[in-house]
Amino acid sequence: MKSKLKRGLNFLMLIFLMISAIYVFFYYVSADQIADLRNLPTAILVAVIVYLAIQFVKRYLQKVMPWYNWLYYIGIIAIIIPLPLFSVEGDWVFSVTRWGSLFLLIPPVIEFLVLLKAKEK
Repeated sequence: MKSKLKRGLNFLMLIFLMISAIYVFFYYVSADQIADLRNLPTAILVAVIVYLAIQFVKRYLQKVMPWYNWLYYIGIIAIIIPLPLFSVEGDWVFSVTRWGSLFLLIPPVIEFLVLLKAKEK
């Protein structure tokens, strides 16, 4: 019973992680001005905080962190990069934030697939 509860909680956390990551990713894909990258809406900040909180809870609950669970740091760095850069020009910032925010989605998707594969066994 405890194993099923833990697995269910893990699936629930993964779903929230994927929803938060997709929301943040689509915000950065739809951003077309540098001001959109610097002045983040409250909903995006809440999504990032929820994402980080769930990652910290997962780290506390899991004994071993697989290699792919460290990839979300790239996404967090990509979100933070445009904030302190006031005189940024060029499309490279958009590329970094768009591709970098995709790294928020990669760890939960991989873990979701790993859990589905383990459930089949």
